[in-house]
Amino acid sequence: MSLNSQQYLSCLHSGQVVDIQRSNGRIHQAVITKVNHSIRTITVEWQEKNEGKGKEVDLDAIVKLNPNLFQSIAHSPSRTGAISRNLDTDHNDYHSTENNPAQSNRHTKRDAEKLTRQSRLDKSSNINDQSPQRQQNAVADPNRSKVVKEIERIAANREQRRAKQEVRRQKLSEVDHTIPAWEFQAMINEYRQQLGMKHLTLHDQQKDLRITVCVRKRPITKKELNKKDIDVLTVPNKDHVVVHLPKVKLDLTKYIDNNTFRFDYAMNESCTNELVYYFTAQPLVRSLFQGCNPLVFAYGQTGSGKTYTMGGDLSQRDVDFSKGIYALTANDIFRQLHKSQNRDQFDIYCTFFEIYCTKVFDLFNEKKRLRVLEDHKNLVQVVGKKEERVESVTDVMSLIRRGMSVRTSGTTSANEHSSRSHAVFQIILKKQHTNKEYSKISLIDLAGSERGRDTQTNDKTTLMEGAQINKSLLTLKECIRALGRNAEHIPFRGSTLTKVLRDSFIGEKCKICMIAMVSPGSSDVDHTLNTLRYADRVKELNVDELKQRGIELHQKSNPVLHDDSPSPDEDDYYDDDDLLNESSTQVIPPSRTTISKPQLNYSSRSQLTKTNQSKYKFEQAIARSHELEDLTLESHHGFLDELPQLLAGHQTVFDSSTHMNYDRERYTKQLIHLIDNQQQHLTSLRQRALQMREAVAHETVCAKELTSK
Repeated sequence: MSLNSQQYLSCLHSGQVVDIQRSNGRIHQAVITKVNHSIRTITVEWQEKNEGKGKEVDLDAIVKLNPNLFQSIAHSPSRTGAISRNLDTDHNDYHSTENNPAQSNRHTKRDAEKLTRQSRLDKSSNINDQSPQRQQNAVADPNRSKVVKEIERIAANREQRRAKQEVRRQKLSEVDHTIPAWEFQAMINEYRQQLGMKHLTLHDQQKDLRITVCVRKRPITKKELNKKDIDVLTVPNKDHVVVHLPKVKLDLTKYIDNNTFRFDYAMNESCTNELVYYFTAQPLVRSLFQGCNPLVFAYGQTGSGKTYTMGGDLSQRDVDFSKGIYALTANDIFRQLHKSQNRDQFDIYCTFFEIYCTKVFDLFNEKKRLRVLEDHKNLVQVVGKKEERVESVTDVMSLIRRGMSVRTSGTTSANEHSSRSHAVFQIILKKQHTNKEYSKISLIDLAGSERGRDTQTNDKTTLMEGAQINKSLLTLKECIRALGRNAEHIPFRGSTLTKVLRDSFIGEKCKICMIAMVSPGSSDVDHTLNTLRYADRVKELNVDELKQRGIELHQKSNPVLHDDSPSPDEDDYYDDDDLLNESSTQVIPPSRTTISKPQLNYSSRSQLTKTNQSKYKFEQAIARSHELEDLTLESHHGFLDELPQLLAGHQTVFDSSTHMNYDRERYTKQLIHLIDNQQQHLTSLRQRALQMREAVAHETVCAKELTSK
């Protein structure tokens, strides 16, 4: 610090009144509270509108505005002249402004303009880096005020912030503002621009897994665009899916909740059926010729593209089945069949049937009802199904066309032709000359998983469809999870669907692939989250697959992740039927997701309990009615089987009466015996029919109770 600065500072002390100049050019008095010798600044305070204010002022500004306080200081000749001139000029200007108010105003405006120009010059030099020497001098100057440095830093940050706002404003101008959720769309677009997209291609390597879970995003449709829906689904790379859930805070601030899921494969909206087939069904075709019974099924809400993926493009007038997984699989099987090691070894047969509620209907035989029974070896047999032998892919496509034309469908809010049944298409390999089944691949297009209330009608039939669809889907999930855990017991008897697919769950070589279809529209975000949660829980990763994915094993045993993941009891609770077909903006988080559990208050829990009780009662009524229906039909079928024998007995007894001297007593005894046997069968059949009628009536009552809530 120079000698002159020390002399100036020695003239100032706490409690002294000095003149200061504000940033707007106004000059007023303030009281000194502290003299900062090290940095040559003065801290002052004053009262303004009954509020105490303060600031830190440079020594030069105090000397300039208060020359009368420093008249006693003796200056050196070289420096005295310059300082004296400045002090005299400022002193004269200051006193002249006191005597002339108009001049004071002009002086104040002139000073304000000087300060404004100086701040602009400083700002431009700091931001644009046009004067490196000036910045170096400013940094090297130890006597600069901290307040000035802070002001410069704030100004620089302000310019940067304004530049970012301008860039964001340009991006927002590119968004369609006619969409009600355009702000959320802008947030999603900004999020996507920060990602390094790396999508799945045919050049990527296939994974050899026992259970494979693949997610496919379909393109947004014209119907969704007309509804002003936004795309809330992002596939950033080969195995991740991000759901952007639009939300609003309590202060009405809008934001998006990004929920991330990870699977074996993730495919965006631009992928083709050939790409889906390459990573899902094609690896399983090779195992088909090794004696395995692989399984491929598509799951998702109606309208998400399941039938398009499995069967092909059905939207056009000339339906194209050649691009579906059915035809692509058949084409690959025939290609494998023509290889030298497989030539003249197998014959190929196809079956196509649907499972509607608990009933099985043959799509190759005018929807004739089939029976699912277990033989003496505990093997499940679909009795009466029609097997068609095929010689080429063209034969397969003609069979697919025939079966798809008679499949059961219903009308929902998402799709006018929603599949309300599980379609099971099987390609069977049989050894030549023995007609013995060697292996088979099952390709399944599952029924739509939307809620019952999303249908156009909410009658008993619709509720029964939804309940049975849920039951079969939950049982299918539990069977796959048991297979992934290598469990001793696989609950395949829980539904008709899993009974039919028993061979795909038994054996060490069995392989299963799930294709989860999701819709990108914001109106379907609840269904999308439910589908992803179902797919995420289908598979429990084992150690080998964790290593293949490149995940460290200690992440699997992280106690934080285990605290967030649900217990087995919670898992069973949240897997209730209504969670597959009821709306939920939250997803139950496995260890691989970033979603919190739903919080329910007491009234919500009470209402949920009542609803669950009604649904459970309705499901029990359905199960009881279906059980009695099967028993009644079986009894009726047995009676019809015995009816020819009864008629033959009647004919024999009657023929004996045609002789001249027949034994009338013997005739009556035989006739009474036949009538008693026939009456016993009819009485048993009548009892079954009465029980079935009561069960159906009880089912109707339960359905009305459920629809009234």
